[in-house]
Amino acid sequence: MAVTLKDIAAAAGVSRGTVDRALHGRGDVSPEVLERVLRIAQELNYRPNRAALGLAALKKPVRVGLLLPSERNPFFDEVIRGARAAEESLSDFGAAVLLESVRGYGSAEHLRAFAALEERGAGGVCAATVDVPEIRREIRALSARGVPVIALNSELSECGCLSYVGCDYRQTGRIAAGMLLLLGLRDPRILIVTGSNRMRGHNERIAGFLERLREAGVAFETAGQVECEDDDAAARRLTLDALQRGGASCVYVAGAGVGGVGQAVREAGLLGKIPILAFDDIPATRSLVRSGAIPATVCQQPFEQGYRAVKLMFQYLANQATPPARWIARPVIKIRENIEEKDGEV
Repeated sequence: MAVTLKDIAAAAGVSRGTVDRALHGRGDVSPEVLERVLRIAQELNYRPNRAALGLAALKKPVRVGLLLPSERNPFFDEVIRGARAAEESLSDFGAAVLLESVRGYGSAEHLRAFAALEERGAGGVCAATVDVPEIRREIRALSARGVPVIALNSELSECGCLSYVGCDYRQTGRIAAGMLLLLGLRDPRILIVTGSNRMRGHNERIAGFLERLREAGVAFETAGQVECEDDDAAARRLTLDALQRGGASCVYVAGAGVGGVGQAVREAGLLGKIPILAFDDIPATRSLVRSGAIPATVCQQPFEQGYRAVKLMFQYLANQATPPARWIARPVIKIRENIEEKDGEV
């Protein structure tokens, strides 16, 4: 295991900040303490990593901005937890994660969040944002001002992003279609509930889903498509209205709002009678999987997405380490037998 500044500080009987100043020649350390810290570092075979060296050159803390549509969207809880874990792992170097949480997919609110993060001193931003012209222009402008952007969780059309960290939405849509094929529904009529038509990831999920059904020669029809802004109340109202018009034999949820969809299917008297195809491991989905209403859910490692995006941005800001163009989370399928009940759930 690599030796950390904390290990050296404990052995030398000084603070981690004192060790940092001693190792990086920042002064305000007595000759005796300096000698002791350097000797212990040598004895423990301490090797500063590239990020530490980059920070020594910058001589200022690295602040990573995080823009997420996480208000009332429990999926992003794990993304935030991953980002905070990355922040903690980089605490020796004074790294900080600045979060701007927004509700929904309005471009004005996302633009406000970008501006707030820049004003708060973010050196770079990891953003789950909408794929619309005004956002792409803002990202180009930020990059020109020296504030790079990593597209997080949902990819963006060409706008100069440093990298993309997230899942392959088209692939996960195809996986959901594969689950529908396994159910063996004849001539399914599919109600599609999407989060936002402005989120590229949601659009890719729908495209991949329909693409796979066509390849399989399935004689399907769509019973409509509604946009719920990843809001459970809107998802319930729109889904119930569509179901009451009749004809849907399954519901495909391409974004969040699955709790509202489940409630609507229940109110329509169809719970357990028509399948719901959905994504992610959140409380509402877990409950519906355990009840059998959702046969399986396709998950996308949100903790790892948050952790990886912050780490890649930090490494770039600290020492210009170029991240991969795309870092893709491996999809994980969970069914009743392997979806875990979390504390406090019933």
